[in-house]
Amino acid sequence: MSVHLRVVRKPRPSQRPADAPRPADAPRPADAQPASFDLLCGLHARNPAAERRLLDAYARLVERLLFRILGDVRSLEDLVQDVFARVFSRIDDVREPEALKPFITSVAVFVAREAIRKRRRHRWLAFFASDELPEIAASVDPEARQGVRAFYRALEVLDPDERLAFTLRFVEGQELADVAAACDVSVATVKRRLQRAELAFVERCKKDDVLSTWLAEGDRWT
Repeated sequence: MSVHLRVVRKPRPSQRPADAPRPADAPRPADAQPASFDLLCGLHARNPAAERRLLDAYARLVERLLFRILGDVRSLEDLVQDVFARVFSRIDDVREPEALKPFITSVAVFVAREAIRKRRRHRWLAFFASDELPEIAASVDPEARQGVRAFYRALEVLDPDERLAFTLRFVEGQELADVAAACDVSVATVKRRLQRAELAFVERCKKDDVLSTWLAEGDRWT
């Protein structure tokens, strides 16, 4: 597990679950191809076939975003459905095909923010139970699994908006302008949120038995 900031040291490739945090410059799963004008017209017409095409093209993107922001698969299916329900209800706001992917991303970010705030209101902690990890992570050694759990526990101390900026930038690997667009704020605001998030995240890592070791082995805060 690692993040772009070298908050934690990158382990051997065999130790990383497929959906664990990864640096921004790591190879990334292929995203959906740019939407076509025909697809957008079909969506505006509430064509069921067009809606199925959208789901096929973008469901993986939405799942990945939600998982990397929340680190929790327990309610992932319901959240994905919520994202697309909102996308379909507001699809008329999208006038150009190239705006479709950013729009879906922003809706997913908004849904994730709501989930974080709800969890904080109820004082829930995002622990992974062994049967809630992705199947592909089951064969990963216990040390790496422990690291993923510790990473997302550390994220729990962040303000929801700062956590969104942090995970989009350093886990999902988005450019600053894309993070700003997804969060519907300016780039300057994103930079301020990232700065605060880094400080809070590092302080939390120092108090964690797992992450403190990786942090000490890094080369940015030592």
